[in-house]
Amino acid sequence: MKKLLLFAGLPGVGKSTISGIISKKIGAKIVDIDNLKKTDVDPTLVKNQIDPPEVRWVYYQKALKCAFDLFDRGMSVVIIDEVFHLNSLRIQLESLCSEKCQVLWVEVMCPYNIVEKRLHFTAREGHILSTKEALKMHILFKEVFESFYNQNHIVVNNENNVNMDLLAESILKA
Repeated sequence: MKKLLLFAGLPGVGKSTISGIISKKIGAKIVDIDNLKKTDVDPTLVKNQIDPPEVRWVYYQKALKCAFDLFDRGMSVVIIDEVFHLNSLRIQLESLCSEKCQVLWVEVMCPYNIVEKRLHFTAREGHILSTKEALKMHILFKEVFESFYNQNHIVVNNENNVNMDLLAESILKA
């Protein structure tokens, strides 16, 4: 059965870092939603406020189409990382996957003070948001991030001194 790993969490918590490690360990492909946002969403909107659900749904569907195309080309595991803050959109995504692949949600959590510290000392190469913008969006999303209802959901804490390889291994075991 093909597997879709959906990494969810606030900006700056380490979703891209962790999904990148997992991708390398198992040879999975990552669908980069930030690339879709660059063409589908007004850049000032991405950096200053949360885009509306109908805008998000457009690029979520495009990301899912990319994932399905990768499955059709022989990939067995595909990864997408995004905030995925709304349950209604999570449910819609899962319903589109029901016949194509198994879905596992990986919610990455990290306290704001650690996110802030990491972002100030880490290059944001390849990210759509600068450090300052990511911190601002972290706070905005925290106010509206809905709890998960999904059964196929695990939570990982990406706190100080966590061994990223062990964290990746724990996700792969799930």
